Amino acid sequence: MKMILMTTMQNAFWILLVFSISMASCSTIPSLVGPQIGINYGEYSSNLEDSSPVIGINYGRYGSNLPPPEAIPSLVNSLSIKHVKTFDLDPRITKSFANTGITLSLCIPNDKIPSLATNLSEAESIIRNFILPYHKNTIITAISVGNEVSLLPQFSNHLVSAMVNVHKAIKRYRLHKKIKVSTTHSLAILSRRFPPSTAVFHQSIGDSVLEPLIRFLQRTNSPLMVNVYPYLAYKQSFPSIPLDFALFQPMNSPKRRRYIDPYTGVAYTNLFDIMLDSVDSAVKSLGLPEIPVVVSEIGWPTRGDPGETAANLENARVFNQRLVEHLRRRWNKVPVYIFALFDEDQKTGNAVEKHWGLLYGNGSRKYDLNFSPPI
Repeated sequence: MKMILMTTMQNAFWILLVFSISMASCSTIPSLVGPQIGINYGEYSSNLEDSSPVIGINYGRYGSNLPPPEAIPSLVNSLSIKHVKTFDLDPRITKSFANTGITLSLCIPNDKIPSLATNLSEAESIIRNFILPYHKNTIITAISVGNEVSLLPQFSNHLVSAMVNVHKAIKRYRLHKKIKVSTTHSLAILSRRFPPSTAVFHQSIGDSVLEPLIRFLQRTNSPLMVNVYPYLAYKQSFPSIPLDFALFQPMNSPKRRRYIDPYTGVAYTNLFDIMLDSVDSAVKSLGLPEIPVVVSEIGWPTRGDPGETAANLENARVFNQRLVEHLRRRWNKVPVYIFALFDEDQKTGNAVEKHWGLLYGNGSRKYDLNFSPPI
């Protein structure tokens, strides 16, 4: 999450300009229809055909007095969530989810990437030691090779080769159709985000890292994993982005705001769809076909540094509840993993980094969310 870059003044200018035009031209926003907009008011792609959204949770462990891994499945079940994403390969976690029906997405630590890129036997060792003993009882669906390393040259220069070797190792054991290999990216990989139709990747990694990486994902039928944080975009562009726009403003609001892409005419009523369409446009800017996207992290903090008044319990509850409702309405589903299961008070950096959890360390809920039926 720390890798997300600040929105540029040019981005803020575009949003402020188009919002000003939109609000000046109509005080009441009519319902929008038509195939170019649909219920979602966005065009990002996912070729998943299931009508139910996939909504999971991130399980990080940089917190004090957190429950042991063995207690996590029951807590996840209490939220009616059936998908979990972790940040390591800890066998205790993998074993704890055996025979629970909960899917698990694992992560290979960043420091393993350089050696994995040149050493297929190390990739095979990881699969042999951390996957093979558990995959028959635990539903492992994905492995992320590193976390948010695309802009770190010490890792990004080796990333695609490492992913290829991990996939080869999985394929050797005939698990490649069950377990997909990908890597997570922050939206800092975009050098331009607004308007969404003009979004592009940073030139330093677009052709050298992301193009071969996305081609690998397309070849192996694996998703592009991106961390999307409307809160951070809102905070960085304040006051250009209205808070209700970042919080999925209510469908029945008489003053519903919309952002209109000046180049495509596509209308948006929330920041989330804009950010996802920006990723889609950046992929197309490389001359590549669209690719399914998984939102590997998304959420809203319950507390921040002094002055971060939008980081509070009520806004977090509103954002996550409306996110769930928004995803249920979408005609093109995108899987998301909410960040996060717990607060992580041992994280370094700004205070806001520590307060994204749905639960306190003792397992009690910070606020009520309706995730049922299981999703």
